[in-house]
Amino acid sequence: SAAVYMPLPPPLESNPPISFGGCCGIGHRLGRNLPAIVYGVTRRARLVAAWDDVKWDVLFNDNDFVVAGKRQAENFDNGVPEDWSENPMAWRVETGPMREGTPYERYGQDSRYLFEMGLAWSVVDMLRKNLSPLVLSFLDPMREQYRDSELHVCTHIRQGNNETGDWERKKWRHIDFETIANATLATMRHHAEESGAKKVTVFVASDSGKTRPWFESHVPEGWSVVRPGRVLPRPERGVWFGEAMSPTNAVLSQKERDEAMAEAVADVFALGE
Repeated sequence: SAAVYMPLPPPLESNPPISFGGCCGIGHRLGRNLPAIVYGVTRRARLVAAWDDVKWDVLFNDNDFVVAGKRQAENFDNGVPEDWSENPMAWRVETGPMREGTPYERYGQDSRYLFEMGLAWSVVDMLRKNLSPLVLSFLDPMREQYRDSELHVCTHIRQGNNETGDWERKKWRHIDFETIANATLATMRHHAEESGAKKVTVFVASDSGKTRPWFESHVPEGWSVVRPGRVLPRPERGVWFGEAMSPTNAVLSQKERDEAMAEAVADVFALGE
């Protein structure tokens, strides 16, 4: 069913701003930043995004709720306010017990609240409406390919790309690609058959350059796999933005870092569409 968005209450100038930082990859960042933004909205405070490696306003336009800037007295660098989900405005609808093997199980109830909270949905919608021109330069060419489809499905498959450090240690993240890809495609086919859709588009996000070509060669006849309008080079090992303090993106210029993070943000929002 379609999400129902609520208007966000504007911040009050009398309330001091609240800041948040950014660390690691885009999923890790937003997993911590979104609760911080919810926290700020419920307190009628303006949020200040104090990202160091890539500035927030490279990715999102400054707006009434979130602006790029410096750290404030109340700041959440790589953390989440403990009571971010306790305000009455942050109502949520719980949808049954935890399912084993899901991110909920690994990351706990707080991550689940992001999927069950109308205010969190509305914060994401506010960010979607304020994507920067750089992010849209990656996202809009993909949107054109699935805009008129009868059914649009998507998947994110993280393979590791021979990554070391944090990724290598966390064995529970590792997958057998063929098993996951075949199971994912089988689920997509079942969903398409149940819906009766014939014009189906598939969006695939991955840290591996092999994933999208696999789907292109395995989807049913008549299906279309979304192709990126812009393709950036990938690191030989790992991802450009991963483990904290990783030197992988040190070889990139600031412009290249900006583009790599914009591509990642575009993928996140394409997955949501």
